[in-house]
Amino acid sequence: MLNKEPNPERAELRFKEAVLSSFKFLGDAGLRPVQQEMTFVRYESPEVFVNVYHGRASFELGVEIGRLKNPNNKLTLYDIVAWAGAEKTEGLGQHVNFQVSSREGVQEFVPKLAALVKKHAAPFLRGDAAAFDSALEIQAERAKNYAKGVNLSQVRRKADAAWQAKDYALVVDLYGPVREDLTEVEAKKLVYAEQQAVSAEGVGSRSSRRKR
Repeated sequence: MLNKEPNPERAELRFKEAVLSSFKFLGDAGLRPVQQEMTFVRYESPEVFVNVYHGRASFELGVEIGRLKNPNNKLTLYDIVAWAGAEKTEGLGQHVNFQVSSREGVQEFVPKLAALVKKHAAPFLRGDAAAFDSALEIQAERAKNYAKGVNLSQVRRKADAAWQAKDYALVVDLYGPVREDLTEVEAKKLVYAEQQAVSAEGVGSRSSRRKR
């Protein structure tokens, strides 16, 4: 079995203590700590929860905010900062924010995490339904775009190989469904591949008639 418990040495990073100190302001929104562990602290109000965590394997610091009635619809700190339109000014990346494995790093970045929550998350801490719905829509759209990007990357890799192999029918099969998302160069390749595929079909038909 996998050991899901954090290494006891993680206590030396004093993550829990840093969170309880830096996130005291959550009390102003009626949130109280209900779970306190070496790598995880959870706050709750009658409507909202806030999870502050330090990834057990990734060592990534993060925050999740959600409503108790819809616990699976959680917003990350990035979701909230993006909703506020401040991801660029705050210098946040979508997948990696603060990754620290030392006590000094924890003491430096947990307060920064708290400052971002205090600055941008006030409506969510109050349980503002409109804010949650808006942010969740943005989150869903971003997830959709990310999946689309992953698919395009795979299509491009396969289409490049097919192009090199002069398998124009396969190029058409791959590029055709994503025609609207192609670059100018890729669009020209698709047009050429379609022409070659049609030409090959014509040759095939003539050959078949001759054999008869």
